[in-house]
Parts: sequence; structure tokens; C-alpha cells
Amino acid sequence: MKPFPLFAALVLAVACVATALTAPAAESAAKPLLWAARASTHVFPDSLPDDTGGASALALDSARNEFEAGQVVVRWDREFTIKKVSFGSLTAGRHTIAASNLTYNFVKFTSLNHNSVFDKNGSKQIVYAPSRPAPDDFPDGLSNTPSIKVGANRTQPVWVRVKVPRDAAGGVYRGTVTLETDRGNLSLPLSINVRPVTIPDAKDSGFTDVEWTLFFGTVSYQEPPVETMLANYGFSPFSPEWWKLMEDYARIRKDYRNNNLSLPMSTLLMQGEQTRVDPDGTVHFDWSRVDEVVEFFTERGTVSRLEGLWMAGGPGYWSKWDVETLATGPDGKLIKKYVDWDTAEADSYITQYVTALRDHVKAKGWDQRWWMHVGDEPQGAVGKEGWLGIYGKIKAIWPEVKIGDATFHEGLASEISQYEDVVIPNLLNYETHPAAWDKARAEGKDLWLYNCNIPTLGFLNRFVDQPQYYQRLIGWLAAARGANGHLHWAFNNWNISMDDQEVKGDFWTVNVDKEHKDLLERTLRLESLRDGIEDWEVIEILKRKQPGLATDLAKALASKPGTFTGDVTYLERIRALVLDAAAGKPLAGRNLAKVIKTGGAVDLGAQHQVDGVFVTWGDAHPESYTIQTSYDGKSWVDAGTRTGSKGGAEFVGLNAKARYVRLKAAAPGLVDFKIAGAPVGRPNLVGGMTYHKSWEPPKDFADDTLLESTDGVVSDNFGDKRPYVIQGAPDETKDFSVTFDFDAPKTVREVDVQGYVEYSYYRPDTVRVLTSVDGTAWTDRGGLTRPNDASGNRYLVRFAPVEAKHVKIAFTRTFTKRDNGVFIDEIEVY
Repeated sequence: MKPFPLFAALVLAVACVATALTAPAAESAAKPLLWAARASTHVFPDSLPDDTGGASALALDSARNEFEAGQVVVRWDREFTIKKVSFGSLTAGRHTIAASNLTYNFVKFTSLNHNSVFDKNGSKQIVYAPSRPAPDDFPDGLSNTPSIKVGANRTQPVWVRVKVPRDAAGGVYRGTVTLETDRGNLSLPLSINVRPVTIPDAKDSGFTDVEWTLFFGTVSYQEPPVETMLANYGFSPFSPEWWKLMEDYARIRKDYRNNNLSLPMSTLLMQGEQTRVDPDGTVHFDWSRVDEVVEFFTERGTVSRLEGLWMAGGPGYWSKWDVETLATGPDGKLIKKYVDWDTAEADSYITQYVTALRDHVKAKGWDQRWWMHVGDEPQGAVGKEGWLGIYGKIKAIWPEVKIGDATFHEGLASEISQYEDVVIPNLLNYETHPAAWDKARAEGKDLWLYNCNIPTLGFLNRFVDQPQYYQRLIGWLAAARGANGHLHWAFNNWNISMDDQEVKGDFWTVNVDKEHKDLLERTLRLESLRDGIEDWEVIEILKRKQPGLATDLAKALASKPGTFTGDVTYLERIRALVLDAAAGKPLAGRNLAKVIKTGGAVDLGAQHQVDGVFVTWGDAHPESYTIQTSYDGKSWVDAGTRTGSKGGAEFVGLNAKARYVRLKAAAPGLVDFKIAGAPVGRPNLVGGMTYHKSWEPPKDFADDTLLESTDGVVSDNFGDKRPYVIQGAPDETKDFSVTFDFDAPKTVREVDVQGYVEYSYYRPDTVRVLTSVDGTAWTDRGGLTRPNDASGNRYLVRFAPVEAKHVKIAFTRTFTKRDNGVFIDEIEVY
């Protein structure tokens, strides 16, 4: 839908010049482009304000004790250097947020040789909607260098974040971001709307973020050719240089809510000087390195959970499960040895290790935080036998220890959930088999959502070339489904290059910093992960007061791993509703139930952005109900349906545009009906208008009403039957168009075309706008070859105002065997 902010979101007026510019007297350069962009929008080296939802000010929403970020973006027709970025204090009346709470990084670009694809047995599972086709340079890293040289005609985003103190008063704080350059200073307004809602520190959170790391050595039997830290930083774990780097890792853990400490147990035990194995198999465990690591990060306030990464499975994963043991190698040094899980040697090691581990963990007082594994992703009869067998041996020695494993292969994954204390389904499992995991959560078990090199397709994940907000939405999905954690398999597995990765970025979410050996390089994906966890915290606060409402609001953005919003402006508006509700603010205006309950329609007086409706039922309520919207009060569309209603207070998310709203059927038990939304800033000239198409869509995806493009409701995917299609044979090129007749001339300056959200290959190759006063002579007003809005889904064609009686949107597409159709959805004219 056309973005229109209801709450404190990015101001939509595009800033094409700096709000303040001073330059040396001899300089007569053209002014640079300076604008604000959302944190959720990818800004590329060739991006322009119109491509990114450019705004004249950076406006943020936040709770207390959280970070919130946005981007200040600059582009000039000549080379220049940004020497530093400076901030003043942010003020709200007598209250201030000190400038020391504001930080910045320059966004770096990563070259991708192809888009992410999971190749299984020759079946290439692509990412359906990458933020841009590759090869290209994608934004990802956040530089630790405080200055940067920017090339001529190259766009440079600056990541600006605010850490809101936990004692900040509620209110809108205002200040300025200044880029100090060698050609003068560039300034942009900054504001942040702080709600009086305080999220807990990560160490006290109910959400567990698990990121498997290689900072302390290898996690599994797959030893790298060269130890990871030595290969990438030039020093090994536990050296003085390494400890200095660990200070930065501790800062990352605290700032980014990475509150689970992953401990590669066999590797750490091998680094203990007193660990040894006698000839008779007796193992002497030296826990000193384990203790040292735990104490270091605990003292820095970063630990909520301790993960004992001792893993079975091993090299015999496919044929027979192994147990990882410690043994003395031929040279007298300790090695990892893998033995069949059901042998006496395995029994001996499990008994010794688990017994000693249990006693040590309890002696240290860690038992309430400790959890451990059997083995990763068991599959088939071999995996079932091995996993259950080892699980039984561990539990026989330490019944109360929490065990959880990332699982994928069904139906064993669902079966194992009955035994685990922590259930960790891959997002693809949760999409296809949610019942087992929801049941486990209802029984009080932890439910953590897991992603790795899968899922691809149209699912949430954290790949470099996926839209930046996908990772954030995993936090909303967790809140919607009652999950309380997230696991990703690789935080810093730098042992494979980006070019060699099928799915881009799966191996790490922090970069090596070759220049600053005591620092790690943060990434946009790491920022997005934190944003999602912080959003989860606010929703959890609201759940304590209004659990149904909080869950409904989360579901409005992400109800399943494959069902989520593709509109970052809608994300902002729903997030603002959650923040306001958690702060106790009333969420909507007048109660419309008196008219709605009778089956009548409400006239909002003008076109509105309708983000959803708040419904409250009395003693009687329907099991399901449908909310309809209309531009003209005559032609209605089903904008949203609630099934399995439990009565009471509910929220139904819509993200629609309309002037009229009603329930499809009368509902005498209705008590409250309030609309979340606001008037649009300008009317859509073709809202509810019929049009002419140059082709007849096939019956499976027809447009019988001639209103599918103007009913105000965006399609999620072709299964909802909202879009219509034009199809073509492989290598066939087609020109096709949609034409509107206003009956009388109107001033026109913009046409917005909604691209197919889920699968970018079902979009046109080109979109052009033509206008006419007589329907015969047409003037080309410009066009696009890819979406250019903040979400990366809409084609916004803007031009100088003209008088027109007819508007034509002309498309072209060369079809392929795979991409054999173009789906047409909403079209708006302004």
C-alpha cells in the first residue's frame, strides 16, 4: 500500500538538499543530496531519495533501555570525505538524552556474485524476493573507521543509532545529526519518540538468542584447516590479543542481546593444562578454561544461559551415530575421538563426562542456566536410535539437565520434541508442522526458532540479499507464536568466502576487521536481529496486560515463517501501536460499534489508511467474521477475516485503504469497533475505479470485477486470488497495459504500482506511465525497471504535474520457463 505514517515514522517529504551547508568560499559545488532512510531499507551505492522512502528528517520510535537506528544518506556529484559525524544532546522540554548515547557507523557494501540459493540434489531453491538481483554490491557491514572518503555520484548511508536510557522520561526528543566533511557541514534533524516502557537487560530477558561461535575454538568434529581466530585475526584463543578482542565481543553480546554463551566443551577442556586421559580410559577434566570464559562474560553482564556444546552425531552421522570423546593421540597429545554411541567405550566416556560436568556445574551454581545437546538435526532410523540412546544415557545420570537440539527432518523432528526440554524447529518445520512445537510450548517448554542455510524461497531468514527487515520480523513471529528464543548456527564461521557461500551470509553475522584487531565489525543483519528481539520484549510487556491484543498485533506483521508483511511502513505503524499500548495509551478514536453491529457501513469521511480494527465482543460473538472495505460504499472487498474468535478484545490487521468499513454480517454481540489508521495525505484518484486491460486474464487468476487493482487491498500471494495474471511462453516478449478514464481532466503527478510481493520473478521487466487528454495521443511520463520504494516492492513513477483525462500503465515482460507470468496487483494514481 502507499506509505502514509500514522505515528512517529519517517517523514515522507523527500530531502534533496542538506538542511545546513557551509562550504569553503572558493567552492561553488552543487549541493549534495542528503536524506533520511529507515533502518529497514537497503540503501545501495546507486540509491536515490525516491528509491528509499527518502525523508527530510530521521524520526524514530523507541521504548526505554533499547537501541533504535536509522540512516542518514548522502550523495554528491564529486568526491568528498566525511571526517566525522557529530551529535548534540536530544531534548524534550526539560529532559535530555546525552549525545554520548548516540553512535554511528558507515555502511559498507559486500559484493555478491549471485543471489542466495539452496541447491539440494540439483533442485535450486532460490530466495524469492531478494532486495536486488546479483551480482551487485549489497549493504551489510558497519565500519569501525570514524571517517570515510565517498566517491563522486556514489551514495553513502550512515548508520545512526540511539541508546535510550532506562530512566529517560517519555516524550519526543529532538536534535541534529551533523556530517562534518572536507567541503563543509551537512545537517539533518533527528527525533525519537520515547515511550515510558522499559525493556529488561538481555541478561534478565525471557528471550534467549543463541549464536554458535568459533571464538573459543571449533564447535564440532569439522576442524578447520587453520584455527579460525588465527586464520582471520593472526592470534589464537587465550592470547593477550584475543582477550582484548573478547572485550569487544562482550560489548556486542550485551548491546545485541546475545545472552546465550556457547561453550565448545571438548575444545575448552583440551585447552585445560590438566585435562588428560589415562591408558585405562579414565578421564581427568580440567574445567579452568570453561570457568575462565564463563566468569569473563558473566562479569560483563552478558549471560542468561550457558550452552554446553558437546555434540554427538559426528563423522558417522549418516550411518551410525558417534559420541565425541577425548583420547590420547599417537603423539601423546589430546585429540577428539569418535566412537559408536552404543559401545562400552562410549558408555564409559558419557558416564565420566556427564557425571563430572553435572557436579562442576552445580558446584559453580550454574545449574539453572545450563543446557546441553545430544546431537544436531537427527534424521531417519539411525538418527532416531542414536539420539534417543544418547539422550537416555545423559538423563539417567543427570535427569534435570535441560536438553535441546536444532531439528529439521520430519517426522523425527516432531517426535523428538516430546523428549526435549528446549524445542528448536527450523523455520521450515514450523511452517509445515507447527502443532508439535506449539504443544511443547503449551506444556511449558522453551520454543526457539532456528534458521541456517534454510529456509530460502519465500521465508524469513537472515541472508545478505534478503530485505533487511526479514531478520527483525523473526522477533515478531516469535511473539505471535509464543516462542521465546532464536538459534542461528554461525556467528563467525569465517572459514568460507562469501563467493563460495550458496546462501549469502549464512556463515557469519559479524565481520572480521583486518584494520582494527581489537574490534569485530557489526552488520545490518545483527542490528535487525536486535531490533526484532527488542520488539519481542515490548510485545511481552503488553502481553502481561492484554495478552490477546498483543498476540494479534504481532500476528498482523508475521503469523507464519512464510506469511508476513512486505511493507516496512506497516511494520512501523503496528510497532507504534504496540509501543503506545504497552505504555497505556488509548489505541484508537471513536467507537463505531453502534452502526457496525447492525450490518451498516461507516463512512470515514475521506480515504483512510486502515491498519486494522480493534474489536470487543460481549457475551455473544461469532466464531469467525469478515471485515470489508470500500472506496465508494458500493463495491466491497473482504479486507480481513478472523477465524477461531475467542471473543473479548481482538485486533484484526488489514493494511488497506478505504473510505468505508463494515462487517460482512450483522453482529449484535459487538461492543467496540475502533479503527487503527488515519486519513491519507492525498486521495487516490483511481480508488474503486474500473479500468481497461489490454488482455484477458486466464480464469484461474481472473479480474472479473475490474477492481482487483483498485480495491485497496494488497495481495499476499497468488493463492489469495487478489492479483490477476498475464502469462507467456519461454522467450516470448509481451507488451500489455492497464488504462484508466477519468471522464474529465485531472491533475496527475504520480502512479504507484504494487509489485508481486512474495516472488519477485513474477514482476514486469518495465513499468511506464503514459497520459492523454483524448485517449488517442499519449505522452510518456517515464518508467522504471525495478521497484523503488522503501520496502523494495512498489514502482513509484513520479513526474511533473500534468492535466490528463486518461492514464495508461504500460508493462513489458520477456518470459522464461520458470518465470511464466506477471501478477498485477494494486495501482494508485495521485
